[in-house]
This record gives sequence, structure tokens and C-alpha cells, in this order.
Amino acid sequence: MYTLSLFVGLLGLVAASKPGLKFGSQKHQGVATFNDYSKQGNTVCGPMAGSSGRYGAAAGDISPDISGGKCPGSIDMSLCDGQKPKSGYRAPQCPTRNCGLCYKVTNKGGYGGSRVGGVGNHIIVEIIDSCPNVHAANFCKTEVPKEERCNSHSTNQLDIDKSAYQALTGQAFGSGPNLIIEIIPHRCN
Repeated sequence: MYTLSLFVGLLGLVAASKPGLKFGSQKHQGVATFNDYSKQGNTVCGPMAGSSGRYGAAAGDISPDISGGKCPGSIDMSLCDGQKPKSGYRAPQCPTRNCGLCYKVTNKGGYGGSRVGGVGNHIIVEIIDSCPNVHAANFCKTEVPKEERCNSHSTNQLDIDKSAYQALTGQAFGSGPNLIIEIIPHRCN
């Protein structure tokens, strides 16, 4: 019995040592944006090794509570062509520490006070990518608030696969605003 207790205790220490694996009561507020991962073949972690009921997501690399580490690079506006990166832009290579972590995400309402349905609805997301603040696709969008483009050090941001929007809001993707969310570390069952 002592050996089993020691093994379980050590297993718990290993799980707790991985960033983001603090299951249960840790609740964080954040912003959810939405992306079409079916059109993006080069995520940091590879395609979602999924089971039904989970959605792929990218964690903002400078999010205060859910980041897997800052992506290398700097913000260089000369890489922008208006609100998007110049042709031939190469994305930064980001850390993979968050790959495979899961979070329970609850819809708390529309971003900026916008009205949205489904408040209280929740989903499980699995981290398959990073949302780097130093990626030109994010910093070039100067007309978009920093909290909605992975450029805020004070905001936990998840960029979630657009297929989750219906489950969170009861509305089709593209018909409503980004969301204010609650983020809780969760086991990937």
C-alpha cells in the first residue's frame, strides 16, 4: 500500500510540474477568438489528435496564466502590408510545452459588451497551436483591439477552432462577436 501511495504521489508531482496542468479550481478570465484550423496545416503541435467533443485551440504566447512560453521574434511593422503580413512572411517557431493540454471554456458573453447567445455554455479545448504576439498576422491588425489579436500581456487568449462557435453560442460562426470566456484547466478525457 505504501508503494502504491508513493507512486500516486510521484505521478501527481509529475503532472503538476507540466505548465498548465492545475486541474480543478483555478479559473481564469480571457477572450476567445476563432480560426479555421482545417485550412491551417502547420500548427505548432501538429493536427489535433482528437476524440469527439474536443476542439483545437491556440493559447496566446503572452497570456498571463495559460501561455506555454513566448515565441521568439519581435514586432516589426515593416513586415506588414496594410492589415496583413507581406507575401513570403515566415512565422516564428514557438515552444511546444502546452501541446495536448486541455481547458474547459465557458461562454461569459460577447466581447466588448456585445450581445451573444449561449452564455454559460461550455466546451473542452485541446491546445494544438500557439498564438504569437510577434506573428505579423496578429500585430499587423492594428484596427483590431490587442485583446483580440494575441497582443495583450494582461489577457488570457484562446484562438479556438471556428467549429466550436455554434456549441458556445448557439449561433453559426461569423454571425456574432468574439467572446469573453472563463478558462479552467481540465483533463483531456
